[in-house]
Amino acid sequence: MEIVRFNAARSMLDDARHLLNMDRWASAISRAYYSSYQAMWAALGTPPQTDQWRHAAIVAHFVRGYWFVPTHPKAGPGLLEPLRRPLQWLYQKRIDVDYDIKPVTQTMALRAIEIAEQVHQEIQQHSGRMAP
Repeated sequence: MEIVRFNAARSMLDDARHLLNMDRWASAISRAYYSSYQAMWAALGTPPQTDQWRHAAIVAHFVRGYWFVPTHPKAGPGLLEPLRRPLQWLYQKRIDVDYDIKPVTQTMALRAIEIAEQVHQEIQQHSGRMAP
């Protein structure tokens, strides 16, 4: 795991929580998304074909679970499949707040932070099982 990147992701999650407490819900959603994105990148490592992960691709690779069980079958659901829809929701909310300036609620910001926390927890839980 790329510890520098994961530590940056943790800081972004702290920022998201702070923004939530300041009633800056849109910014909290954006920071929660980028916390998840950077945490997934830390777990996955260098992308296979470019110098950075594309947003949809990082979710797909992350939920497959190859980063901690490289022998997982390529067919069928990923090892972290229950996170796929929440991460897609979080990505869409980030687009909504950063590009489309759509209104959001405190409940949405809370959910965004909960998703980011879950990503962090999964990475911490599985990092000991990761291949070197």
